[in-house]
Amino acid sequence: TNILKNETLIELENVCGMGKTAATALQSGASLVHDATHAVNDALIRVDDILSCRTFNPIYTTFVHDAFCVEGVDGLAWIFSSSLFISVFSMTMIMFRAALYPIKESSVAESMAL
Repeated sequence: TNILKNETLIELENVCGMGKTAATALQSGASLVHDATHAVNDALIRVDDILSCRTFNPIYTTFVHDAFCVEGVDGLAWIFSSSLFISVFSMTMIMFRAALYPIKESSVAESMAL
């Protein structure tokens, strides 16, 4: 595109064998393609900067590392203490429920009949 952009209209007319209007259109079209290519290249460079590691590392550290290493450990401590509390008091409840009723003693003959 730089070759077409740097050529004069007369040289384009002679080399390509076209009229002045076609040479002007070709030169302006090549200039437009050149500018559009640079715009796309600049946009891709900005996207690359946005998606780079220095951008996502703080996000990863904040959400994933802190969630698993800090909040996750606190959550597991609460789960363990709650489970321990429930199990201790459940066993106490079962023990006291069994002690609530009197023991029925049966004779040996009645147990043999079954």
